[in-house]
Amino acid sequence: MKYLIISDIHLSEPDKIPEIIIELAKEMDGIICAGDLTSKNILEKLKEINKTFFLRSKKMPSFCRMQKGAPSKGRLHRRMTRDLIVVKGNCDSLELPEFQEFIAGDKKIGVIHSHQFGRGNLEKIEEFANSKKLDVLIFGHTHQPLVEKRGNLFLINPGTLTGTISGTGAKTEKTYAILEINKKINAKLNRL
Repeated sequence: MKYLIISDIHLSEPDKIPEIIIELAKEMDGIICAGDLTSKNILEKLKEINKTFFLRSKKMPSFCRMQKGAPSKGRLHRRMTRDLIVVKGNCDSLELPEFQEFIAGDKKIGVIHSHQFGRGNLEKIEEFANSKKLDVLIFGHTHQPLVEKRGNLFLINPGTLTGTISGTGAKTEKTYAILEINKKINAKLNRL
């Protein structure tokens, strides 16, 4: 399973989302956003990117769920949906959960913006992840990309998709991450 991880978008207009991200999202099993979309328009765009797609197969991949009302039998197509996991950031006024967790393969993944722990407090972030018995915790807020393994825990911060300056005034780059889960966990940071 492969996930596109983004955070700290800080946009109001969805046409500002880089086209490469839209195309890349279509190849993924899901999209994870660790908060600070800052606009309902951005959330709607993520839903659109992640919308129903068709598979020319009779076998349903494990990452897909049959959509309500979809025909259960068909000669060539089954209507499916991919995972879209989005949490609320400190700049969001949207009605979103502050934390979400889900299972991918046999791994427990958590997503939180992390402003709840102070800016970049990795000890508290790790403590929270361990209290939830997570294999991976995805977070944002700092705008600083990070992939770090601490014991059996992976901490992933995709940075900021738009290169928005961080709350500390530090210059940032436009970044995102890819999380791949098979028998092992593999996470990679990427620059736009």
